[in-house]
Amino acid sequence: MARIVIGEFKQEANTFAAVPTTLQHFRDFHLYYGPELIDRLSGTNTEIGGFLAVLRERGHTPLPTLAGMAISGAPMTAETYSTLRGDLLARIEAALPFDAILLALHGAMVTEDCDDPDGETLAEVRALVGPACPVVISLDLHANVTQKMVDRADAIVGFRTSPHIDQGETGRRAAELLCTWLAGGARPRMAWTKIPLVTPASPHCHSIPGPFQRLMNASEQAETGPIASASIFTVQPWMDISEMGDATIAVTFGEKNAAEAMADKLADGVWAERHALMDIHLVPIDQAIRDALAAEEGPTVLSDLADGTGAGSPGDATAVIDGLLLAKPTEVCLVTVCDPAAAEEAARVGVGGQFSMDVGAKWDNVYNNPVRLEGEVMLARKAAFRFGGAGYTGIEMEMGLTAVVRVSSVFVVITSKPTFTVDPALFRAVSLDPASAKIVVVKSHIQFRAGYAGIAKRIVLLDSPGMSSDHLQSLGFKRIPRPMFPFDAEMEWSPPSRR
Repeated sequence: MARIVIGEFKQEANTFAAVPTTLQHFRDFHLYYGPELIDRLSGTNTEIGGFLAVLRERGHTPLPTLAGMAISGAPMTAETYSTLRGDLLARIEAALPFDAILLALHGAMVTEDCDDPDGETLAEVRALVGPACPVVISLDLHANVTQKMVDRADAIVGFRTSPHIDQGETGRRAAELLCTWLAGGARPRMAWTKIPLVTPASPHCHSIPGPFQRLMNASEQAETGPIASASIFTVQPWMDISEMGDATIAVTFGEKNAAEAMADKLADGVWAERHALMDIHLVPIDQAIRDALAAEEGPTVLSDLADGTGAGSPGDATAVIDGLLLAKPTEVCLVTVCDPAAAEEAARVGVGGQFSMDVGAKWDNVYNNPVRLEGEVMLARKAAFRFGGAGYTGIEMEMGLTAVVRVSSVFVVITSKPTFTVDPALFRAVSLDPASAKIVVVKSHIQFRAGYAGIAKRIVLLDSPGMSSDHLQSLGFKRIPRPMFPFDAEMEWSPPSRR
């Protein structure tokens, strides 16, 4: 049986965001070394969880190295990247000799001085293990696939769901492809097609009939005959970097021309859907709040997507809080904001005390302004929650020192750390019940749909201001390759085989 190195190094960047990603951001989500990786991620809905399940089933030995994931944010500091990449490479080298490598990367990592650190990591891994060692990786479907990634990996396997609920399944698919290769001896052949296209994130939902669902179905249906794996990557759109754009990948154990033809076919399909993928439905904040308060049943989940913490925004936008305070609701409304100084002040005041402070817009002071919050402190302590929905199941998220301030019926959860707001467990961790609220505000484009399935009576996407807005043309891209749709709306393009 084979000895297979496994590892994870994931972070998704937003180059328009303001808070650099540091080592602490990895520690706040998860950063495990050696056997701890197996102890903490076995049985979770993660790629590592999927890797481990398949290797156990096939009788192979996993060699754990490093598993690190940070919340989405601004580009990573060069020091953080160098430290974690060095740790990963050192642990891979220490595991020699081995038979193969399985890595979970995001594909949309950016550092202060590098547009393609995922490609750089793969280049270093390949230089260490040589050309013959099998290297199979998984990527988020919002990866920005690059030539360097494709050149250094033998096979790349991507998510097919958004909200991302198939992390474990993607890990299984990657591991099973590797195990098939090790059992049969044939080296896989991979082809890819880059597409000059970037689209807003909110239409990227596999469970709603429409263009994105059609594309994900097409990638799954492509895995017939000689095609062992097919993936479509609708890139994370808030990255002003070189080599930017959607991509398709196909992998075969047969002739490479079959993979090339399939990658082009899928890319042709993506391009054909480009106008449909621009169809966003955003509602002004005041109208959305008014309609939600008038609805017979709650909760209405309002998505403050332009401050999406899963899209790299800091989570400290205030426009929706301001709208709720102005509306003076008489039923419970729940909203979050990241503001460490405000959490400290609430702790100083103490439970039952009166809080009065300008809150939020410390980092996003471009699109938002601080809002005056005057109310009663209901809670002030360190908090964390464990994802219980279909995405990231079993993973814990640290919120840091956290406070709840009540202003009449508006409950503002103030966290000290940027936090994924996609799971109702966040509110339950501070003794609030989102299921009984009239309005619940999340800072997410898509992922919250999995967490709030069965709870939300209706979902409304807000036309709010922030660093992860779906109004892409308003963000001031300067470095992306041109022409690119939608910035060059009249451009024509076809995949290489169709030219």
